[in-house]
Amino acid sequence: MTEVMALLDEGRRMQGYLSEMGTEMLKAAAELDNGYPPSPDLIAKLVGASQAFEALHDRAQRLLGGALIEPVLPRVLEALEAHRKLLEATALRQKALNVLEQVSSLVYRGGEEFLPLSTVQFDALGLMRQQKDLAELNETIVALANGNHAYNQLLKLVVDKGMSNEEWVGVYQQVGQALGQDLAVAAARGQIYLPE
Repeated sequence: MTEVMALLDEGRRMQGYLSEMGTEMLKAAAELDNGYPPSPDLIAKLVGASQAFEALHDRAQRLLGGALIEPVLPRVLEALEAHRKLLEATALRQKALNVLEQVSSLVYRGGEEFLPLSTVQFDALGLMRQQKDLAELNETIVALANGNHAYNQLLKLVVDKGMSNEEWVGVYQQVGQALGQDLAVAAARGQIYLPE
């Protein structure tokens, strides 16, 4: 992801530089009409810009797995931006799947089946299966990845022993409202744990 962002930044800077050079080229063209050749400095800038773009284009192609990109700066930047979005979506999906895996791994200390927990775990497994078939991220996955879903709160209630009293009450109430009071009570009383 860092390399993609660096290439995008470099490409945007190059766009600005080429725009400035466009203005210089217009002046040089007007001078050429009057019989004055372009300055050696302008020619050196053009050669340097061309070499810098070729290097950027080659690095972008390597980063994108050898995909052929039209050698035009806006197309290269579009391809890099699409790749950045894909990487971000993949990272969000993985964070959400990690939360769902943790929820599905929760254990009830009572030994027997605890229906409120089993229901949540069944739903978490369903969401995990569903995500493997979806190309787009949905609201549930984004909420899980950003820590805003009821399952995040359940895990927090089970695992986070460092919450303030006020924060604990808020999390407890959210879990009770979203997932049921029985589950919230069991989590709060330490009857549900996450195996290490």
